[in-house]
Amino acid sequence: MCGIAGIIYRDESLAGNLGADLAALIQPLESRGPDSSGIALYSRPVAAGQVKLVLRGEAGVDWGAVQDWIEQAVPVLDTHVTSDDRRFILDLTQDLPFQANEFRRALRAAFPTLHMMSLGQGLEIYKEVGAVDNLIQKYGLTTFQGTHGIAHTRMATESVVDIDHCHPFTTNFDLAIVHNGQISNYYRLRFQLERAGMVFETHNDSETIVNYIHYQLLQGKSLEESLEALLHDIDGTYTFLVATPDKVALVRDKFAAKPAVIYEAADKVAIASEYRALLQLSNFDSTALIREPDAGEINIWPVATPAQTAAQLSAIGR
Repeated sequence: MCGIAGIIYRDESLAGNLGADLAALIQPLESRGPDSSGIALYSRPVAAGQVKLVLRGEAGVDWGAVQDWIEQAVPVLDTHVTSDDRRFILDLTQDLPFQANEFRRALRAAFPTLHMMSLGQGLEIYKEVGAVDNLIQKYGLTTFQGTHGIAHTRMATESVVDIDHCHPFTTNFDLAIVHNGQISNYYRLRFQLERAGMVFETHNDSETIVNYIHYQLLQGKSLEESLEALLHDIDGTYTFLVATPDKVALVRDKFAAKPAVIYEAADKVAIASEYRALLQLSNFDSTALIREPDAGEINIWPVATPAQTAAQLSAIGR
């Protein structure tokens, strides 16, 4: 049992509420998953040809050596220190090859205690073990601004409790998922996806979902087509949220075994595992449409402010 939540603003003036609203949504869900929590926020994107890289390191990591290693692969324009994390702004406009999967694999080999939290023009992921308050206080989440985001509270059932196995999961530029449930054909799918070149860093079955979507997108499928294929290929009981620069989607399995509640108002869309979490939203509108998705239902909402297009991202490699 875990808790998932997400929010998409239809009113751009609400962007300053993103961190506070997501924090408010997942705090009541802590009873569903007290082991860890995490959040994926989509803020104003960096310039075209640049990406934000967020890394998490254990105590004692040599960040100078890490930056030197990164700069051997790609120029670093800026570095920001956030507790145990570092956010680097990378310049991908140079005539240098850059492939996200190969970069992740090489970084992990060079620094086994590092975890690549996120990579993208707008996406930033932060995670923490323990209570939601640990996450909020450590990163000052209530000050984060942005257009949309997803969040998670975890009760571990099939893998260890550490930063690597926390949600959200990501594999590619500006792609993130949070998941509640179990994937019953995890090992077969993981074997197939690894043979196709996808990179797994944990033993969490949820990582299968994001790698599956990533692989489908690489085949030229739209997000909608990728999720339709997923419903056919992935067995288990699950409800999950997937976020991209311009969309957020909610998928519920064909058994409707895992809960979700959708709130749609004129100014925002919010999703949570339980109705009581939605009551914590700023400016909660009691006249909003509130409903439970059906079994096997896919919902996709566009983000009000378009981020960098998929074409721009494909120009710097996937």
